[in-house]
Amino acid sequence: MQEFMWDQPVKLSMPGDGERCINGPREALHCLAEWTDAGGWFYERAKNRCHAAIEMNGDLALSRQAFIAAAIDASLQWD
Repeated sequence: MQEFMWDQPVKLSMPGDGERCINGPREALHCLAEWTDAGGWFYERAKNRCHAAIEMNGDLALSRQAFIAAAIDASLQWD
């Protein structure tokens, strides 16, 4: 299985979990699955973009942007 990585990781400050470094769409999907009260347009878009990046050689940059948008929508701090 090929591992897809972003050019730059996304660092999230997770309540009760400290800082996490997400390096690519597969890690992003695992992280999204752990979010409680997850849902909404940005969340679903991030899942779809990450799946596309992994399964259909989708755009890695778009998956990263969609993940960041979902994090912002979930009121998570990111860097």
